[in-house]
Amino acid sequence: MTERFDPRFFLAGVWALLVLGCGSSGSVDSGASTDAAAGMQSTSGAVFQAPTFGIETRSDVVYGQGLTHSYWNAPDPVARDLLLDVYLPINDETDRPAIMFIHGGGFVSGDKATAAPVEFARYFAERGFVSLSIGYRLLGDYGTLPASFNDAIDTSPLLINTDRDQIKAMYPAVRDAKAALRWLAANADEYGVDPNRISVIGGSAGSFIAIAIGASDIDDYAAELNADEDPTITSINLDEPVIAAAVVNHWGGPAAVTLLDLVDGRSRWGPEDAPLSIVHGTADATVAYEQALELVDVYQTTGAAYELVTLDGAGHAAWNATVDGQSLTALGFSFITRMLELDVR
Repeated sequence: MTERFDPRFFLAGVWALLVLGCGSSGSVDSGASTDAAAGMQSTSGAVFQAPTFGIETRSDVVYGQGLTHSYWNAPDPVARDLLLDVYLPINDETDRPAIMFIHGGGFVSGDKATAAPVEFARYFAERGFVSLSIGYRLLGDYGTLPASFNDAIDTSPLLINTDRDQIKAMYPAVRDAKAALRWLAANADEYGVDPNRISVIGGSAGSFIAIAIGASDIDDYAAELNADEDPTITSINLDEPVIAAAVVNHWGGPAAVTLLDLVDGRSRWGPEDAPLSIVHGTADATVAYEQALELVDVYQTTGAAYELVTLDGAGHAAWNATVDGQSLTALGFSFITRMLELDVR
């Protein structure tokens, strides 16, 4: 795929990211189109349509480290632990699918223990998935940036000065989330997880990250730095080449993927990208609904599997929305189990 960088595609998707709100009330109508994932093989290990299992919670598990600075790449780095919460179904299965939820907050705020991450993590764990909710470095942490990203963002005439810090915050955020995915693969035996069946779910900024995990190359947002530039790189399981099995995007956009094109001139979109559920409200004033349609255009062009769920009249962070009586948690569960061809009982 050689689709070129479109500044409209990039600019419209980033600049208005805000902290996730409370969601819209009541139900919304939806329209959906689906391309089923082709060629996926069924594997053992059932999940359940209804709540079936109790949950064991492990909080503040360290999945690696990342550097923080007083400002981007300032000569005062401090290593900090990166934390996630694990929600384990209480059963005897050893080959379970898993989901990883990435919170929103405009790359400025947000937390792994807020309402949406906890709701999704518990919903999936009760049905047989191992669930993660992860933290990651935010803008105020000023994580280490590769020179290629720093220079491309600082010098691009497409970007306005007031937005550059927020764009730079994408790099450590995506780097950390990909590290969490690799951590789970590296610890698959301990947590009873099939590393080939780990899906990613995001909300707002977390969806920008999730989309990047599903479409970027394995080495993107990691291998741009070496151990001399960032000694914590040795803590993030770079020898685990895991990829996302499916991605559920709530009101996100493509900018973290398109940023790679800005840096090196090479598009990452392609037919092998993870199946993507695109959930977006038509009245979203934070990340415009047009971003969902841009993603549809890309996935139709590449042939990668996708589903568009339109929330008519809904705004940003419409976590309370329903589609044909189904909650967004149920819709995410349906998409992932179909794309992975799981045995649902």
